[in-house]
Order: sequence, then C-alpha cells, then structure tokens
Amino acid sequence: MKHTLKVVFLISLIMLLACSGQNKLIKTNEKSGQKQEAPFHPVAAENFIQGTISELHDDYKSALLSYSEALLYDSSSVTIYTKIAEQYIRLKKLDSAEKILLKATKRFPDDIEVHHILASIYLTNHQLSKAEQEFKKILELDPEDVDSRNYLITIYIAQKQDLKVAQEYEKMIELGYGNPELWIKAGDIYLKRKMYDKTEKMFKQLLNEFPDDERPYLAMAKLALVKKDTTNAVFWFKKGIEKNFNFDTCVEELRDIYILQKNWDLAIQLIKQVIAKDFSKVENYLRLGELYFQKGDTATALKEFKNTTDLFPDDFRAQFSVGRIYFQKQNWGEAEKYLKKAITLNEGFEFGWVWLGFVYVRTNRLEEAEQNYRRAVELFPEAARMHYFLGSVLQQQRKNDEALPVLEKTLKLDPKNVDAMSALAMIYDNRKVYSKSDSLYQEAIKLDPEDPLILNNYSYSLSVRDLKLESAKKMSMKAVAADSTNGAYLDTLGWIYFKLGNYEEALKYVTRAVEVRDSSAEVWEHLGDIYEKLNDLEAAKRNWKKALELEADRTWLQEKLNK
Repeated sequence: MKHTLKVVFLISLIMLLACSGQNKLIKTNEKSGQKQEAPFHPVAAENFIQGTISELHDDYKSALLSYSEALLYDSSSVTIYTKIAEQYIRLKKLDSAEKILLKATKRFPDDIEVHHILASIYLTNHQLSKAEQEFKKILELDPEDVDSRNYLITIYIAQKQDLKVAQEYEKMIELGYGNPELWIKAGDIYLKRKMYDKTEKMFKQLLNEFPDDERPYLAMAKLALVKKDTTNAVFWFKKGIEKNFNFDTCVEELRDIYILQKNWDLAIQLIKQVIAKDFSKVENYLRLGELYFQKGDTATALKEFKNTTDLFPDDFRAQFSVGRIYFQKQNWGEAEKYLKKAITLNEGFEFGWVWLGFVYVRTNRLEEAEQNYRRAVELFPEAARMHYFLGSVLQQQRKNDEALPVLEKTLKLDPKNVDAMSALAMIYDNRKVYSKSDSLYQEAIKLDPEDPLILNNYSYSLSVRDLKLESAKKMSMKAVAADSTNGAYLDTLGWIYFKLGNYEEALKYVTRAVEVRDSSAEVWEHLGDIYEKLNDLEAAKRNWKKALELEADRTWLQEKLNK
C-alpha cells in the first residue's frame, strides 16, 4: 500500500513540475515563429522529485544537493533556481542564496518570485537600497502588488525619505486601494514640507471621496491653522458640524479656538446647540459647565453641573465638578459630600481622592486626611503625588518617622518631585542630618530656583548654623520678593540680618513677621532676642514671655526671662 502511494505521489510531482514550468519549457523557432515543446530532461525531473522528498523530510542539505543536480541537467526552469535559493536560506547561507537568485534574474528577469525572495534576503541583511531596487522591479511587473508597495514604503520611512513615502501613498490611491488614512498621511507629509498646494489637493480629494467622514474637515482646518488662518479653520470646523453634530472633534476644536480667543459666549452657544441636537451625551453637559467655570461664572457653572448630576446621577465627573466648585467657595461640607460621591461612583478616579484630602487638610482634620491618602496609596501604588500627600499630612502631624519612608518612596517614583525633596530636607534638617538636608535643598533649588518655600527653608537652616550667611540672605530676599506677606519668610530674612549683626534691619523684618504671624512662638522669641541686642531688655522680656505663653515647652526662655 505504501509503495502504491509513493508511485502516485511521484507521478503527481512530475505532472506538477511539467505544468508549473510549461511556459519555460517551450522554445520559439525564431525563423518560423512556431513554438515547439522542449523535452524536460528525465535526470533533472528525477533529481527535482528527490529534492522535493528530502525537503518534505526537512533534510535541506540533501534537498539542496538534488536541486543542484537537477539544475545541471536543465537550467530552463526558474522553479529549480528558487528551490535551490530556498534551501540556502533555510541553511542560513544567504550569500549563496543571493548568488543563485542573481543568476536567475539574468535568465528570467521578469519572474516576480525571484525578485520577492531577493528582496526578503536584502531586508534580512538590512541592505535597504538593494531591497528597494527589487521591490521597484516587482512593482514595474505588477503595480498592484500591495505588499511590495507597503514594504517599499517601510524602506522609505526607515530612510527618512518622506516625499517618496507620500508619492507611494498617492500611487496606492490611484490604484484604488485608498482609505482616509492614506490621504491624511500623504497630506501630512506635504504639510510638514510646507507644500501647501499639494496638501490642499490631497485633503480636498479626501473630502470628495468621504464627505460623511469627520477627518476631511479636520484635515482642512489643520491646514488653515498651520497657515495661521484661524478664520478659515473656523469655517471648516463649522462645515463639519453642519454636516454632522456628532463630529465631536470638530466641536472640541472649534470650542478650543473660541476659548483661546476668550470668546466664551460663542463657545457656550456652540455647546448649547450641540445639546439641543442630542440630549444623550453627558460630555456635552460637562463641557457646558466647564465653559461657564472658565468664564468665571461659577454660579452658573455650579447650576449646570448640578443639573448634570440630576440628569446623569451615575457619572462621577459631574459629582467631582460640583465638589470642586464648592471647594473653591470654601463650602467644605458640600465639597466633601460631592467628592465622596465621585469616588464612590469611581474608586479609580485619582483626583477625587486628591481633592477630598485637600478638604480634610483645609478643615484641619489631619487624621481623616491621613486615612484618605493611605487608601489612595493602596489604590494607586505607583502615583508619586499620593505618596507625597500622605507624607505631607504625616509631617504636619509631626509623625516624621512615618513620613520619612513615604517621602523617600515619592522620590523613587518621581526623582524630580521638588515638594517631596523640600519636605524630606526639613525632616533631615530637624534631625540635624545636614549632609542629607543640604543635598536635598541644593538639588531642589537646581530644579526650581524660584521656589520661595525651598529658598526660605534652606536659607533659614544655614542661618541657624551660621553658615554662608550672605548666600542665605540672597535666597531669603528672593523668597520675600515672591511673597512679601508670608510671616515665615519675613522672619527668616530678619533672623539672617540678626546673625549678620544688622539689628535694625532684623527688627524691621521680624516686626512685620509678627504682624502677619502672631501665633508663632519662634517669631516672638526672635523679636525678643533682637530687642536684647538693641539694649531694650524690657521689650525683650515682653516678647520672650509671649513666646513662652504660646509654647510652654520652650523652657530655655525662662532663663532669658530671669536675666
């Protein structure tokens, strides 16, 4: 039974070979013009069959030998050449495969398969120029070979020949393989090159072919904006919206132009028209509320957002927007209610947790703020800001041992988080680990040289240690210039003047600090120390006494009072 199958299989192979190579086995009598069948050499056929059998058994070396033997007896079949090349490729001998295929191109210059295999070898070897030539030859023979054209486009992209890419896109469009993406990609290339006429031609063709698609209108508007013709851009966005009010991007882009122009009323009118056409989309109601908010009309914004919560009670964004406005109005109770509702509807909404924590901090409910941010850290373990807010709240509660690892984690997640650097530096500063605090302050100032809090804290730390007082004064003056009503900043500058021996200037700044920060025992103590240096011991004791009343654990003040 097996023997019979083998005979049938061999006969089939011979017939297949005869059919597949038939056109190549016919020779033309040039004188008579009549075609005569050339006999297929029996030894070549036998070796070809043996090669095919070896190939089926994955014995590529034997297959290569058999196909090579077949070629010795018959070089008129391109199939034998390609089979030899295939075995070389499988044996990872690409140079040999290339050589046999180049021979084949001389005998069969119009055989597409030969050029395909050559192109694949050149791509494998990253010989892009040679691959390009093969694909171009294939496309001469068969312009509708889309795969080859795509490969050619890929080569041009790799070579950064964007104009050739655009030209190939155009050829695909001409052949009837166009889709909106091709027009847009070609148009974008011409646009980047400032070839505006070509760009317009591509985008207008796109509009003619796909008038019901939003993309042509966006493309035409994009061209106008690049040419800084805002009026024309508005025209195309409006044109798109007239075609279909569900063209959301046209609506958003037109709205953004109005916002940029601070033409709030037109933006609001636009969104109202969209809502009138379609009541079902919550996004449009949210946009309307946001526009009123940006306009500065928070009362109407609040009204619109509340209306949205009634219409779409399960949408967390409307709840958050209401909570945010109540926060701005310092209506902490209502802000808390709506922000809690937002994160109940969507526990994965980061900003809900952030703002709810702000409410707790602003109402001095630090333990609740801590629990809020601990939960947020569980939900968003890779969110640096959540770790920072937790660390900051812990620090405000003087839980520095707990705050320290949390703030260090913040910097691991976000090495350029200046706020976390500043907070960590304060902890190390209080622990007198100055090598770490100074390093953190200096790095933070490099990243944000204008941050008044960092400038103030570092300059005060230096003044306490009597180090680099002139540099400290410069930093402190920058902090005061940034916020001249901040009592802590004024006190720092006054204290630096004190350390420099300029007691009159010290008195001026620390007196101002007391006026805006009369609950700080440290500032009152500083004021007492300055009066002592000015030989007004009675005023000094009066201020030291005030400091002790505010903070009883400043026991050393009793010694000063006993002077």
